[in-house]
Amino acid sequence: MIEETTLVAPETTVHIQITNGQLVRKCIQDMNTAALYYLLDVERTYQDWQRNEFILKLEYIIRQFQADGDTYLNAVQGACGGSCSKGQNGYLFIGNNSKNYMNLLFVEDQLELQDLYECSTFRTNFKNLELKKRYYIDPKTQRLMRFFAEFNAAMDADDPF
Repeated sequence: MIEETTLVAPETTVHIQITNGQLVRKCIQDMNTAALYYLLDVERTYQDWQRNEFILKLEYIIRQFQADGDTYLNAVQGACGGSCSKGQNGYLFIGNNSKNYMNLLFVEDQLELQDLYECSTFRTNFKNLELKKRYYIDPKTQRLMRFFAEFNAAMDADDPF
């Protein structure tokens, strides 16, 4: 009598952990600000605003993207290129039709989202991204950036070298 032997491979279980930051990124890409009320911590501030105020400001920008014909925001990973938050990771969100954009740094600690905020020196590894109008969550930042651009242009015009 011949004995049959069956080899059974042990079952492999793969655990994939999706962080809160990844879910927030996906909601922003999908232009779904309503879900952020469930994902962002009510006890935290984001860009120094209470959660609800931050989400309302973000919702306003999302409506601007939608008015420009965007149905989705592409997310390009990058980081702060300046000295203020050097190396802090984040995303450049680009409208799928308008090519208008905004950026957010995602501050995470042990897979938990701690903060979200804009970065004036945000950099990616992509050199030829087609970008048009930048949207700012904080209008003061937009005014400040315009001031520095005008100031630098005036300084360059006065520079004899």
